[in-house]
Amino acid sequence: MLNPWMRRNPIRPRRNKKQVEFLMDTDRREILYGGAAGGGKSEALLMGALQYVEVPGYAAILFRKTYADLALPGALMDRAFEVLGGTGAHWNGTDKTWTFPSGATLSFGYLEQENHRFRYQSSEFQYIG
Repeated sequence: MLNPWMRRNPIRPRRNKKQVEFLMDTDRREILYGGAAGGGKSEALLMGALQYVEVPGYAAILFRKTYADLALPGALMDRAFEVLGGTGAHWNGTDKTWTFPSGATLSFGYLEQENHRFRYQSSEFQYIG
């Protein structure tokens, strides 16, 4: 069952059964979700990251290889703007982070070069996609 925040907002599983299975599988620490382009994987990641934004202290991060992969039209950050605009969440363009009224956060990151992983050391996230 989707949390109250998800029920009040426009992003819902709609592409296929795999999105629902991905979101409802809470017994596992890691889930792999593959398939062809257009299968709803990115949208499922975004929905998964948003499931607990009403929990104070919750932090999620979504990664792509490059910043351009995050920011392209229709990509993760663009889709997040469509979904989160007018919800009370606040966007910080410098940090590439949405902050919710609860204090929870959704951040976007990239790992274009091997040393970029150090950018995220000592950070705590409950959801990494």
